[in-house]
Amino acid sequence: MKIDRVEVTYGELRSFPGFSHKRYDLTLGATLETGETATGVELRLRDLAMREVKRRFGDNVDQTEMDLPF
Repeated sequence: MKIDRVEVTYGELRSFPGFSHKRYDLTLGATLETGETATGVELRLRDLAMREVKRRFGDNVDQTEMDLPF
């Protein structure tokens, strides 16, 4: 089997006060270039999709665990 394209879908559903909900979904795709692996491309696409969905919710996507308040 030859894989020449990878697609990833990521979404989150969050609950808010007043029984309201908000959902963001994102699908990204990429065509493999010479030397790339499907797994490597999938991991990069998933990271991009997760960051974008979190950004749409207003999360600080550049925050690391060390930045989190205790």
